[in-house]
Amino acid sequence: MVVPKAKVPDILQLYHSGCSGGHLGVKRYLLKIRERFYWVHCRDDVEDWCRKCTSCAAVKGPQIRSRGALKLYNVGAPWERIAIDVAGPFPETESGNKYFMVVMDYFTKWPEVFAIPNQKASTVADKLVLKSSVVLEYL
Repeated sequence: MVVPKAKVPDILQLYHSGCSGGHLGVKRYLLKIRERFYWVHCRDDVEDWCRKCTSCAAVKGPQIRSRGALKLYNVGAPWERIAIDVAGPFPETESGNKYFMVVMDYFTKWPEVFAIPNQKASTVADKLVLKSSVVLEYL
């Protein structure tokens, strides 16, 4: 059946979002319409309709996926640059600690884990200064 241009949006709506539709994608949607109908530039209209459909766009997600830039850190000596992470809260120990502070050296990849009672900056700094001096004595 040849469809007049005025009825094309109705057919597109019915076959794409209606009861027999289902947001099938361009290829299957085009095959389904071509089984019964014909009009000039049918493929272009179907592609345009699918591109403008918010439900189809939400399922597909973004076309360009960005990734974080990898950076190279030049480190020349142990404990010159460190990474600090605080994990928790965990069940409280007998000594009152709820958190773990993980300190890792970028140069040697050596991790040190310390138990701390809270994640306040003063607690983290005190533990870091106290324990780093002990660790540096080993080096």
